[in-house]
Amino acid sequence: MKLIVERDQLWPGIDTVIDAVATKPALPILSNILLSAQKGELILAGTDLDLSIRTAVPATVREPGSITVPARTLAGIAREWPASQLSIEVADNRLLLSGKLGAVEGSQGVYSLAGISPDEFPEMPSTIEGLNVDLNGFEDSDSNFVGSMLNKTSFAISRDETRPVLNGVFWVIDAEGMTMVATDGYRFARNRHLLDLKNQVGDKPGEVILPPQTSAYLVKMLNGQRRIHRLTLGASQVLFDLGSTQVLSRVIEGPYVNYEPVIPRQNDKVMRISKEMLLPAVRRVSILSSTHTHQVRMRIQKNQLELSAASPEIGGEAREVIPANYSQEELDVGYNANYLIEILRKIEADDIVFELHNAVTAALVRPGVQDQAEDYFCLLMPLRPSA
Repeated sequence: MKLIVERDQLWPGIDTVIDAVATKPALPILSNILLSAQKGELILAGTDLDLSIRTAVPATVREPGSITVPARTLAGIAREWPASQLSIEVADNRLLLSGKLGAVEGSQGVYSLAGISPDEFPEMPSTIEGLNVDLNGFEDSDSNFVGSMLNKTSFAISRDETRPVLNGVFWVIDAEGMTMVATDGYRFARNRHLLDLKNQVGDKPGEVILPPQTSAYLVKMLNGQRRIHRLTLGASQVLFDLGSTQVLSRVIEGPYVNYEPVIPRQNDKVMRISKEMLLPAVRRVSILSSTHTHQVRMRIQKNQLELSAASPEIGGEAREVIPANYSQEELDVGYNANYLIEILRKIEADDIVFELHNAVTAALVRPGVQDQAEDYFCLLMPLRPSA
């Protein structure tokens, strides 16, 4: 294998796939990255058997071929190399990487890495059986909505391994759009995005439970210019096509819990409040909350919200009053400050709407204004009044 590639193409390619490289691999090959040169491009791939990522970067290929080398070692070299052309050659299962060190005349770097035959590297399929959804027709108005939906829900997944189905994001695709749900029993997030998928989905919706590693990776990748062009929901895997990058992930075996009964229908008290005022106020007051409960109390009165906390561990108290749009009977309720802060951070709106009932009923927290295609809300369970 012989090729020439720009460092500023090689490093982003490595960075794209390295999230799938196992940190504690069951097999030595899983700590390696696969490099394969063919037809004017260098293909890089990594896998831990649960998540597999493949991407292609442009290269001048003189001799096609492939090899696997230690992923994090190669990543360290490529990350630190200055912008320049790099030459990559493979002989006798060794990779030789060389090139100028930037624009400095007479500078030269040469690195050699022992590799493992690519024959041992797990193969990543290009297609899987399942529900295929083409998102190319929605690129103008909905270019990164999948990443946004995952970002707004995945924070609420459970870390309790005794209930595996709650360890991921429940994703349903039907004829009218997509729904994502996550919960750990203390908070709950649901995001619904309307799309006309009747011609692709019909009356047979697809659903998967996406693992947290995959959700985090997609949020990272879809935060910029990348977008999902096509996806396939299979029985045990889900495949994403991001153009030059493909992502294959296992899914968590279901079924997911029936969450509809936990959504309160009787929350008749509504408070609207500025996020710009509420979020920093909760952060400040929570400094003096109990290290055990992290409780911040909210006393909601006419046109104002009083936030308070007390720390028995250090003997401190905090109290702040901020304006709010509220005209109903006074309500006193307590929440875990960390959970409340996480929810407020995910809501992209100037105003936050709280729909409440009493001190023991979950609060519905929504953006004050939402896009017509989106229906996003979170639930937050209150702490016991005596906490």
